[in-house]
Amino acid sequence: MLLVTVLLTGCSGGGNAPPPSADPPVPQSSTPRAPKTPETTPDPSPVIEYVGKTKVLTLGDTEIRATRNEIGISVACNIKNTTDRTHDIKVTVSVGNGSDWVTTNNFEFQKVAAGQTASETTVMGASFEGELPDDPKIYVDSVIFS
Repeated sequence: MLLVTVLLTGCSGGGNAPPPSADPPVPQSSTPRAPKTPETTPDPSPVIEYVGKTKVLTLGDTEIRATRNEIGISVACNIKNTTDRTHDIKVTVSVGNGSDWVTTNNFEFQKVAAGQTASETTVMGASFEGELPDDPKIYVDSVIFS
């Protein structure tokens, strides 16, 4: 009931009152906000190299190797755990032709110890009907440590 009274009193004020604001008042904090600090390391830039017919994309501690063969595109994912503790690591990789075809795979590595490298290989695009690219486009969609 008190709330209704306050609202009615606020609405029945004289013509000198300022119009109500569309934004609610922001409460003031007694704790000052810490300024944002710049990131200590920027996002890594991908490096692309070729080892024979294999395209190698390196992004930070993640390396993806893609080679077209007779049944699809052989894709190897290698990731190094550079942290100081064991992690589960999930790497999502997409491979395509750059225009109308792309396929995605999740590489899931369990309990990768600090300083160790995990590797897995799979064939992607085996069910694609059409010409697979000789020089596939490689995308590291995400790398998640948990």
